Amino acid sequence: MNPEIQKLVGEHPAQAEVRDTKGAPRLFVNGKEVFPLLAWSWLLEPSAQYFKQAGIQILHPVIGLNAAWTRPDQYDWSFLEIHCAGLLSEHPDAFFLPRVLLDVPGWWKEAHPDQLIRCALPTEAEGRRQYRPVRPNPEGGWLWGIQLDEPSFASELWQSDMEKLLKAFLRFVETSPLRNRFIGYQIGSGIYGEWHYFMAEFIPDYSDPMMKKMGTVPGLETRQQTRLGLLRDPAEEKEVIAYYRRFHEEIIADSLLRFARITKEETHHRVLCGTFYGYQLENVWMQDGGHLAPEKILSSKDIDFLAGPYSYQTTNIEGRQWWEHDVRDDAGNELGRSRGVGGDGGYRVLLESVKRHGKLYFVEIDAGTYLEPPPVNPDGTGGSDIEREQCMVGGEGSTTVEGTQRILQRDLGQMFARGTGGWLFDFGPVMRTGKSWYADGPIIEEVERFVRLGEQRKSLDLQSVARIAAVYDARSFFYTRHWYAESPFRFGGENLDFFTHWFMASQARALHRIGAPVDFLYRADLTAEDPGRYPLLLMVNLFSLSPDDVSRLRSMLSGSGATVVWYYAPGFLTPEKADPEQMQRLTGIRFRLIKEPGPMLIQARIPGEVSIEMTFGVNEMRWPRFAVEDTSARPLGWWSDTEEVAFAWKAHDGWNSVYVGSAPLPQQILRWLARQAGAGLWSTSPDIVIGAKEAALLVATSSGKRTVRLPTPMAPWGEGPSETLHELDLAFGDVILFLPPPES
Repeated sequence: MNPEIQKLVGEHPAQAEVRDTKGAPRLFVNGKEVFPLLAWSWLLEPSAQYFKQAGIQILHPVIGLNAAWTRPDQYDWSFLEIHCAGLLSEHPDAFFLPRVLLDVPGWWKEAHPDQLIRCALPTEAEGRRQYRPVRPNPEGGWLWGIQLDEPSFASELWQSDMEKLLKAFLRFVETSPLRNRFIGYQIGSGIYGEWHYFMAEFIPDYSDPMMKKMGTVPGLETRQQTRLGLLRDPAEEKEVIAYYRRFHEEIIADSLLRFARITKEETHHRVLCGTFYGYQLENVWMQDGGHLAPEKILSSKDIDFLAGPYSYQTTNIEGRQWWEHDVRDDAGNELGRSRGVGGDGGYRVLLESVKRHGKLYFVEIDAGTYLEPPPVNPDGTGGSDIEREQCMVGGEGSTTVEGTQRILQRDLGQMFARGTGGWLFDFGPVMRTGKSWYADGPIIEEVERFVRLGEQRKSLDLQSVARIAAVYDARSFFYTRHWYAESPFRFGGENLDFFTHWFMASQARALHRIGAPVDFLYRADLTAEDPGRYPLLLMVNLFSLSPDDVSRLRSMLSGSGATVVWYYAPGFLTPEKADPEQMQRLTGIRFRLIKEPGPMLIQARIPGEVSIEMTFGVNEMRWPRFAVEDTSARPLGWWSDTEEVAFAWKAHDGWNSVYVGSAPLPQQILRWLARQAGAGLWSTSPDIVIGAKEAALLVATSSGKRTVRLPTPMAPWGEGPSETLHELDLAFGDVILFLPPPES
């Protein structure tokens, strides 16, 4: 036995759990709450010293199980012992929460070609491939890159072989002194271990195992076509709707949960099990890429945590480079930026739903720092594939010391105030810098400040105090236009659909800039209390609802006084048919169906003390659209080509029903809606604001003075008195973390 591992003999096996307390799920290790900040690096062993200096105690090694599987039923775990021993030599007190990749070695693929995925599209089209050569990690045995020969998730052989491999791995750890430091496992498969279906870009899966499992798999033309323009007709497209529902629920989700159950059973529920899942606000290959069975995953007792990187949304502004992150709508309205200084760092999951199910969320913080040189060429070209992808993933400003500090303050401050966990994901050693992105004093000191502050978080109530909620329904994507039908997507990508780009990702940029906290959750997690808790509810993609769903929502809203914004086609699709009458029953507003394609642009004319006159939306010819034909509804905006009402407000049954026919709504209109609903704005500027009962964060989206009003007295971290009203003069990108007075 390796001497470093021998030293662990005599320690007790590690115990870890997630407890939902003081307004948020929290991580407990050996009975004590710990601040859940982890760290990984491409070369974790030499980089561990920097994370140790920063006070990070939990490391997040990535382990590819393929590296141990030498031949059938033969496993060699020596590489894992060597890796863990190397980490312990650098960081003797470290605990481990590894990412475990359920991948197969090349010999397995050669032996079982009939178990591999078959796709509708040819995989040789180099001009449109996202794929890159595989690059083995020298420590954890995992393979960076994406291969074009992968097993079908529907393969019973793959599932059973993976089960044996996973059990062998877990039993090795459980019978080793390493069990004293392993506090859990993040189970991964699919593209980058994120449960994106392998080869999703090429429209899988026509393999024999999938055909056997599903009975039939719709052809490419059937997947691409939608008989109602942007929407599927349930009466005529049942086959493809049912296929995608089963694909996500029975193939992807059930596979994930099978391995999660094994993990919990083999460890006797001693430690954590989690996974990447729930990329609702920004996902690739939406229908084929996974993550559309959230209710199954969130309700599983075998899942303790979910994880994911935050938004990567890149710019759609002509003349800007791919590594920039500012986004506009087609009328030129600035929506915001995802990454870089002044970016929102917005999570791709619906965090309020994750928290309501008692799951801890880990955000992957993978922004580069000033130690990484800018792109080889001004347009980002040059260097290897990984260098081009990662060198500017930090966004604008990340190549300066001050910019890196602001980005870290935003990312770690958001993690602190939202009550989540996170890990630093460090590609520095495989990039041109050749060393850890965290190998410098100012960066280590910035991280260490938040690690120390993490001790204070244990006593704080982190229940969200947002009075605005954005509500989504994952299953609506079974009923919307397929992502490949948009190819080539006009912003340079080939993996997005209309709704993912405009209603999810782009709308999120503006939602983060309302100047008040916003909760994000699935429709299934709405409760009868929510219309009283949230004066403003934004129903973003509730396009497909059953009559019972509509009745439940109507009952929930009746007499609540809430203002509810319905986007595009609320309840238009039932399980059996397209039904405009159900739209009216849901919203209380009468509509006319417009079948002729037209631009998804709305001209808003909102009178008031400060009137709003602006055009917003998408300049693409789409159908169906809907015109409000209800004289009792107050018009707020009109379709740009017909002057028919596309944006209207109606008092109805003790609540306010607002219809808007397109997205994304810019922050000016969102702020107006918040004021009208009585939801309250925290900042007089459209800043990024996160708010809990005893913690808040503000990121300045512009330079200048603003007034910030908090619901309870708090002070900027480390300075000033605790007050509810703060007059601030900030520079663009400044980050302010508000905390209660120490005596509270």
